[in-house]
Amino acid sequence: MKGNAGKAVLVAIVVAAAAVSGCASTPRDASTFGRGVAGEVQSVEWGTIQALRAVAIESGRRLTSDTAAVEFTVQLDSGKSIVVVQPGNVADFRVGDRVRVTNDGSQTRVAR
Repeated sequence: MKGNAGKAVLVAIVVAAAAVSGCASTPRDASTFGRGVAGEVQSVEWGTIQALRAVAIESGRRLTSDTAAVEFTVQLDSGKSIVVVQPGNVADFRVGDRVRVTNDGSQTRVAR
């Protein structure tokens, strides 16, 4: 019995560590990329910021605070409007800024 209980505890520790490390991979801002992104093709569009709003991204854990973030409303040059939320500070951008919008198929980022 003791052997099985020890294995169960070990499995629980490994699962918890994997979950915590997955949370730590959230990008800090539009200039931070994970290792898996290097060399991947991303689509690029240009647009103009129409609206900005300070928001928070929930941490999902009690011991850490939420992450400060920005909600961008961007009018793309194609005529399409999009909304993107990413970590960052709303004071770093202004309505009317020209921005580059990149997308790798699963994540979209806004940068000047």
